Amino acid sequence: MKKTIIVIAILASIVLGTFGFLNAYSKDKPFFNMFSIAREVSESKGSLVNYKNKVNKVLDRIKKEKPSQENYFATITFSRYMSKEDIKRLVDKYNIKVLAIEGRSIEKGTNLKGTFFVASENGMLYDRKSLFDMLQRNNSEFKGFISVIVNIKNEDIQKLRNDKIIFLIDPSADTHFVRNPKHEKTNSWDGYAPSLFPGLEKNNLVNP
Repeated sequence: MKKTIIVIAILASIVLGTFGFLNAYSKDKPFFNMFSIAREVSESKGSLVNYKNKVNKVLDRIKKEKPSQENYFATITFSRYMSKEDIKRLVDKYNIKVLAIEGRSIEKGTNLKGTFFVASENGMLYDRKSLFDMLQRNNSEFKGFISVIVNIKNEDIQKLRNDKIIFLIDPSADTHFVRNPKHEKTNSWDGYAPSLFPGLEKNNLVNP
């Protein structure tokens, strides 16, 4: 059976630790100052909106200043819970290479929210049996997928960002803009920018 990486964790808050080792660098003004951004992001509605606006300004710069075929390591936060079919549609339409998918589970009896990750391998989005087995072991139900960690070209970012099911495409952990030793070393989805979906849930901003 294909090996799939699955991690289960109890949701407490937006994980900002990923930003701790990221030091911005650029020949000109950095696209991202991750240390200051990490301090600004919280789960408040205003903070989420401000962060989204800052990243979208960077995406505007990328559109104007960077080659359309340049590839970026990004975290895509959805605006609603997604199914496998929803993600497959995005992959096919926008030429996305999915590295990992973040999902939400709900523990039966307690309604406690959990977060899990499934890694994409061998042309498959994820191993459905491994996911089902994980949910059973944790006595949980699948709620939906909430973000994806991807490689995506500039031109496809600009198209995808206008899709209503996207809350934010965040390339702030990409080595074009910051020094990200963990991702540079493994060339995997390590060192990803955390999704903002927990904040959307907390502020009732998840679309139906």
